[in-house]
Order: sequence, then structure tokens, then C-alpha cells
Amino acid sequence: MAKIRTEFRFTLPKGTGIKVEAGRKVTGTMRLIKVKDLVDIERDSQVQRGTGVYYVVLLSRCITQLGLSNSINRNTIEKLDPVDFAFLVDFMNEINHQVIKRLPLVCHECGYKYEGIISQLGEV
Repeated sequence: MAKIRTEFRFTLPKGTGIKVEAGRKVTGTMRLIKVKDLVDIERDSQVQRGTGVYYVVLLSRCITQLGLSNSINRNTIEKLDPVDFAFLVDFMNEINHQVIKRLPLVCHECGYKYEGIISQLGEV
């Protein structure tokens, strides 16, 4: 059984607005969205659904490192160039809709064993 990746590396296309080492592209890491993130955001009365604010908050929870910043918050995400912000939203959606977990499954009637794949958040 393959090990599940928990951190995904990325490089921003423009990399402006973020403090980095001279001459280097802005790289970072992002983790998968957790159900707890979505529940916490839903309870936050300042975050409206279907707005840019929703993605700013979600990205600030899922990005674990960006440039020289180890502490990511709304302020960090709001400094991003629009191209970089759009890239991160697309990247977040891409990693969260691929294979998240593999499950060993067995048919109780015939005993056939196979591997099930969960590819969407909340999928059962």
C-alpha cells in the first residue's frame, strides 16, 4: 500500500509580494484540506461562501510554508499577486480532488480482494 502524501510542493508563477531569498523563485508547501477546516470556516461569521474571502481563509489554513514565511495568515495571502492567488486556488482544488486515500476492500460473498480509492473530500 502506498504512503499518503500530506505535503505538496509548489512554485508560484510570479512570486511577487512575498519575502524570499534573492534570486530564488517563491516555493512553498500545502497540505490537504481537512473537514475541520471547512467546519471552522463555516462557523466564522466573517467568511461568506462563494467569495474570494473564503479562499483566502482556506488557503491560509492549508499553506504550511511560503517563501521565507513559516506563519501563513490572511495578510500573507492577501499580498499575493492575483496570478499567484489564482494558481494557488487551482492547485488546492487539484490536490484535493485526486487520490486522497487507498482502502483495502474485500467482497464478503466471494472473498475477492481489491483496492478502493477515495478521490474526493467527503467521499465514502
